[in-house]
Amino acid sequence: MSETPNNKTIFLESIPNQQRANELMSHLFEITRPEAVFAPPVTVGEQTVITAAEITAAFGFGYGGGGGISDQNTSGDMGMGNGGGGGGTAQARPVAVITISNDQVSVEPVIDPTKVAITFFTTLATIVIAIGRIWRHTK
Repeated sequence: MSETPNNKTIFLESIPNQQRANELMSHLFEITRPEAVFAPPVTVGEQTVITAAEITAAFGFGYGGGGGISDQNTSGDMGMGNGGGGGGTAQARPVAVITISNDQVSVEPVIDPTKVAITFFTTLATIVIAIGRIWRHTK
């Protein structure tokens, strides 16, 4: 397991058999348990605050094979192979803050300004490209 520069956890491991692949899958399912989505409640005075997170986990693995006999007369081994490999990642980001007081419950979203900016500029670029294509075809 290793950390990337943006604090994402990455699992990199050779997977020798199906049993080990199943063990790795179970670790990824542990990451998405309810306790990972909802943080423990914090009480200050008469208010209790719980944060909620979005959990994303991905996993993949593969395996190879081999064998074969050459049609040509060659010296040495007649063929063989093997394979393996796998990896996964998991990340969490806060998405809401749940506040509980004596007479009300409120849920406030956590806004990620980076995602808002990326969405804005992507939309703006798409509009500019579309207008440019329309303008070019009307000439």
